[in-house]
Amino acid sequence: MSSNVRDYAAEVYLYGVVPAQTELPSDLQGVQAQPVHLVEHGRVAMLASEVDQDQELGTPDDLLAHTKTLDEVASHSPVLPLAFGTVLPDAQAVADDVLVPGEEAYHSAIQNVTGHAQYTLTVTFDRETLLREIVQEVPEAEQLRATIAGTTEDETRPQRIQLGELMVKALEQRQPEAAAPVLERLNQVTDDLTEHERRQPDDVTEVAALVASHQTEAFEEAVEDLAREYHPRCKFRLVGPQAPYDFVPEV
Repeated sequence: MSSNVRDYAAEVYLYGVVPAQTELPSDLQGVQAQPVHLVEHGRVAMLASEVDQDQELGTPDDLLAHTKTLDEVASHSPVLPLAFGTVLPDAQAVADDVLVPGEEAYHSAIQNVTGHAQYTLTVTFDRETLLREIVQEVPEAEQLRATIAGTTEDETRPQRIQLGELMVKALEQRQPEAAAPVLERLNQVTDDLTEHERRQPDDVTEVAALVASHQTEAFEEAVEDLAREYHPRCKFRLVGPQAPYDFVPEV
């Protein structure tokens, strides 16, 4: 199969892989406000734009442009996002080094995400609510909180550290039991789930969900039901629809 490669001398910034001949909005702009175009090979194509090497790359504005480009394309076409900041020397390198060796895997993955969108759900413990629970259940925590009351941080620093350690331990103990029903419920209304690594002690779970278009209403209702059931112990934050960032094959 031949590659449809435009003649670009400049470096190119990569956003993600789409089906070949995908129609892009005529005014689609990416990082550095550069127009986004396709580099095609066979059944797949790369979303790309030129890079001005004299401009700084990797700024917060660039990250926003990267995400907006992918999410805009994902609103009307399947897309496999690439990591932010991916740059290759020219369009020929995009075809030769990425699309040619990865065509089969990318094409298969595009089939899997067609008609789907990603949603990212973050569930965290409400610290104040959990602290009240822990104080009621753990006499030592109740004593420490009473000691701290009405004092400055410098006056009771050891006690505050000790109470914080008790909090972390209690949150870790409660996390599996809190996360399990969420994952079980979401598995019923999604095609795939990816659980992210927990970053903070009060994280219950963060999951990326691949949701088919016909599942969207049921998925959102499930999240709303869970949020009501867990209130006030947990806070729910749902982001989406997004491009399927967590469901790109390793090529």
